[in-house]
Amino acid sequence: MIVTNVLLAFRRKKVFALVGESGTGKSFHAKFVAQRYRIELIIDDGLLIRDNRILAGHSAKKENSFLAAVKVALFDEKSHRDDVARRLQNEKF
Repeated sequence: MIVTNVLLAFRRKKVFALVGESGTGKSFHAKFVAQRYRIELIIDDGLLIRDNRILAGHSAKKENSFLAAVKVALFDEKSHRDDVARRLQNEKF
């Protein structure tokens, strides 16, 4: 299963999370922290990002409702989740 394989790959990885209200600069700070500490990949609002380039996913920020945005950000839809998981499997990090 794709998701299981991705989870196994993360066992030896550190994961950082920025949590806060909408519009407080989490995405901006995530890019700054990633650059400063040489973190190669960012998952932000349903997107997999490397070097300011979107590798997979779609943005929760484009959703029309709060609930739809949360579902995207949490990879609730199987096809979205599998797309990002597949790309993670192919990335060297």
